[in-house]
Amino acid sequence: MNAASQWTTIGWMIVCGVAMGTVFDFYRVAARRFRIPRWLLPVLDLAFWSAATIGVFSVLLDSNHGEVRMYVFLGLGIGVTGYFGLISGWMVKLAAWIYNTGTRIILLLAKGVRVLLIVPLLWVVRLLAKLLDILFVITAALLLWTFRLLLKPLKRPGRWAWGRMLPVRRKAREIWEAAVRFKNKLKAAWDFFRKKT
Repeated sequence: MNAASQWTTIGWMIVCGVAMGTVFDFYRVAARRFRIPRWLLPVLDLAFWSAATIGVFSVLLDSNHGEVRMYVFLGLGIGVTGYFGLISGWMVKLAAWIYNTGTRIILLLAKGVRVLLIVPLLWVVRLLAKLLDILFVITAALLLWTFRLLLKPLKRPGRWAWGRMLPVRRKAREIWEAAVRFKNKLKAAWDFFRKKT
């Protein structure tokens, strides 16, 4: 491998180191911002380093056919240390600003959706419910009026039949009163035995 190819690989490794540092800062700020549980952090760390390793080897395959030499680690070290020494502080502030701005935009969009879609939809649903209530009341009133109209011819025969049933009604009342008295006696006896025990 010639010197130009080696310098190209070192350059790409420096870029990879800077990219790894940038992604790590964004990940770190997101973990604090969204309060990711501590037990989940090792899993996310493993995912980050796995993705970083795959990314570095993909770049190596393109730049020097996947050969791992000492200058590869030198380039990565220069990129990572240079990033954390010079750029990391600014990048953390930028990540926090991006997350804050994104959260505000999402909240604003959610509020817009609520005002433009959900509130009018709820208003329409409530209006329909009120209209259905009114329709139900009108329908019930019409049915009741129709029922009374249909029963009107039966009013006189009904009165005549009700008068004829007077002995039956008296007998039914006597039976009902006797049943109530018997029930009261049973209740009194039950209460008496409960007090004794």
